[in-house]
Parts: sequence; structure tokens; C-alpha cells
Amino acid sequence: MIDAKDLINIKEKPIKDDEVIDSLLENEDIRNFILGNNLTSDIVIQGMNILLEYQSDTVPKRDGKESLKYPGYIMVLTFKNGKISYTYKRKEGSLFPLGKIKSIAFPKEFMNASLEDFSLVAPGRRELYSYARMFENSFGSDKVEKGLYIAGPFRSGKTYLASAIGNDIARKGYSVIEVYYPELSQVLKASFSDDSFSDIVSDLKTCDLLILDDFGGEAVNPYIRDEALGITLQYRMVKNKPVIFTSNIAISKLADTSLRKDGSEQEKIKALRIVERIRELTKEFFLKDRFDTL
Repeated sequence: MIDAKDLINIKEKPIKDDEVIDSLLENEDIRNFILGNNLTSDIVIQGMNILLEYQSDTVPKRDGKESLKYPGYIMVLTFKNGKISYTYKRKEGSLFPLGKIKSIAFPKEFMNASLEDFSLVAPGRRELYSYARMFENSFGSDKVEKGLYIAGPFRSGKTYLASAIGNDIARKGYSVIEVYYPELSQVLKASFSDDSFSDIVSDLKTCDLLILDDFGGEAVNPYIRDEALGITLQYRMVKNKPVIFTSNIAISKLADTSLRKDGSEQEKIKALRIVERIRELTKEFFLKDRFDTL
């Protein structure tokens, strides 16, 4: 096993860049993790990529550490079954305070997105713009309009529009979560080993506005579909909490593509349940490419 004196000996292994090892060992969290788990040199080297990710992703804040990639969460190193791994845990306190937008892997270039800059060229865009304005004006009232399901090709402006709406809602003092859905799936998978899974789902359920970008953009994980997505959508449907989706896939095709693991009847039923919740929560729009006037 390795002790403080042996940390130096890790560099004697055939690693190309010794400076990387030096940098890792200077990180107090990583050093304490190695010592606390009595890790051998071989185990440390095998887990080098994870340690490097921790070093680059974890940043100090006034109220503790926070993930740079997933604001509001903390990346926690773990050692299980002889391997270094990690999970994400929610920070203590209010993760999504009023009037703030919290993003998970959402494009930073849309932080200042505005409906005023949304292109109205091409059929259907004015209708979508008008509904977006109506949705914003109704937000917070007893009769808030349904959310939006914006389908369309790559670079048609779906994410920009969703972000613009989210920015406006946040300025009114409401909490907004906007997430790149494939990355959200990875965060949820990493949280399977502890209680943070339920914390994350709770945040998704209770924020004032939830934006799921690139929905259907990855192969379905049945557990996440049923225990995270399904529960979240059901709660928001009952509580009249809006959701905005962007996707390359029309709602009518979701049950036969991204929401099904296989072709079994049971999987079809589970997928259709999700589809019905989406239909109940949103009004669907098809967004053509901004330069397509056909």
C-alpha cells in the first residue's frame, strides 16, 4: 500500500508526462483521497483520467467546491471494486434560487439569447414566436400556457429559442433549469450509487421552468426513462409546471425510436406513457432551417 512517502514513487512508473503526476499530487483533495484509501501506485495510474477530470472540473467557491461542468453539483471521487470512479452530489442549500438559470452542459453562447433576435424568416416561425411571447406573458398565472416541443433539424434555432425564453422567465424572478439531455443522462447514471439521484430528480421536478435540449438524442436508458424522466414529467403535469423540449424527432416518432429499448410490448407501453405526458405538457412546433423558405 502507498503512504505519504510513496507518493513520490508514483512518478517512477512509465508515464509520459511526469508533470501531470506532480500536478495531481499537489491537489489536496486528490492527495487525501489516495492516502485515505491506501491506493497503490498501479491503481492511481489506472485511474489517472478520472483524477485529471476531477482536477479540471472541481472549482472552489465561497460555500465550498462545485463542479464546473455541472453547476450546483459536486464531483466526488470514489474507490470501489479496486477502481477509482466518481459520482455527483448536489450541493447543500438551494440549488436553483429564484431568478437564476442553472445549466447542465448547455451552450454558453446562448446565455444572452433574446427573442428579439430570433429569425422570423421561413414559414411557421412567426406562429412560434407569437406563442413564445404568449407563453412568457402567461407564466406565473393560474392559466399558464402549455410548454413548447420544438422539433426541427440541426442549426434551425431550436436551442436558441428555448434559451431565449428561459432567459426572459428567469428575469421575471423564476427558477429555470436548462439541460442538454444527453449530458443529463450521464449525470444521472453517475449518481446511481448514492442518494444524489433523488436529489437531482427533485430539482428537475420542482423548478419553475424546465428546458430539455436535444431530447431523444441518445439511446434510451430504461431506468432513467422510468425513474427520472417519467416521474419528473408526471409531477410537472399534475402541478402545472411547464417544460420546453427541443428535438430532432417529432413527438409522434418518439415511442418508436429514442424512448424504446426494444420492440417488446412492455417497452412500447412505457414509451407511450412518456409520449402522452409530453403531449399533455406541450404544444408542438416544427421549425424549418432559418434559410429554408419552402
